[in-house]
Amino acid sequence: MTMILAAPALAARIEFSGAHSLAPYLREWLWASIASPLLAVALVRLVLSAKGRLRSRSVPAGKRGLGLLARAAIVLGVINVAVFVQLTDAGRTDHVIANGLPLFTLAAVLGIATLIAISVFDRRPTPVSVQEMHAATAEAKRALSRVRAENERVRRQAEQVQARLAKLRARAAGPVDRSTHSTSGRARDKKKDRRQSARSDLDFHALRIFHRESYLCADTAHVAYQSAQTSLRTMSYVVRRAQIGTQIWLPTSRASKRARAEMRDAATHLTRSHGELRTQVDHGLGLVRTLNANTSDLKHEIRDNYGEDGRSWFEALEQRIAEARAEHRASRIG
Repeated sequence: MTMILAAPALAARIEFSGAHSLAPYLREWLWASIASPLLAVALVRLVLSAKGRLRSRSVPAGKRGLGLLARAAIVLGVINVAVFVQLTDAGRTDHVIANGLPLFTLAAVLGIATLIAISVFDRRPTPVSVQEMHAATAEAKRALSRVRAENERVRRQAEQVQARLAKLRARAAGPVDRSTHSTSGRARDKKKDRRQSARSDLDFHALRIFHRESYLCADTAHVAYQSAQTSLRTMSYVVRRAQIGTQIWLPTSRASKRARAEMRDAATHLTRSHGELRTQVDHGLGLVRTLNANTSDLKHEIRDNYGEDGRSWFEALEQRIAEARAEHRASRIG
């Protein structure tokens, strides 16, 4: 591979040396010189990240092509200059393949180093403006407000579920003793049992609705937190660009010093907002886990406390959950 990349230098050396013994090889190296730019472009394309500066979707196609060619030309220049200088200094007139290991080893090392440098430079974040940081800070504050409201909603729902669970468990554990009741007492108990049965049916219906509300609350909150996490990733990139920008920018005038100070303040506010948003999202995800655990307990309490109706509802619910999960897996695979 290095020989193909260094073919232009070898062809030039053969042409300028005037050695008749090397003339038969000139045509071969000229043909290899045609392939060397294509190979250089392929190597540069390979080391550039899809999310880097050059291959980003925001870069026009024409500019991407010119950038690839320019970087490929740098790689070819480094390798060919190294090979040509070595051949010239050594004054060689023999065929390079006869003893080309030291020659091509140095060229290969320099070529790899150049590719690494191109890759590192391409991955550096582009500079960020103060306006971009202000916009990102405003978005972070809006996202923080939404996440805090969502956290409060999930917290209240989790507390309500916990209260319902405590009520159900207390009623299930209540003592029942009718052995000393009189006839009139038994009649009153029958009326009371009928009223409790009617109230139990109402409770069963209400608990089913309440269980669904809790499930949807957790599901909606999880979607909101996923959106906030996407915003966090975007803000992390802006924060990193801002931090690098303030470090490498060396102001020379009073106006540039003020601009740098303003950028540092904006970067500080953005970093703080980013950290607060991450903390609130992590807290919210913990609340969702608690709500899901309480909702699962409520589901089992309904099954265990409402007889055949509770068991039928529970089995139908589990079947719907299994079907939804299977459909979600199929959509991800498809």
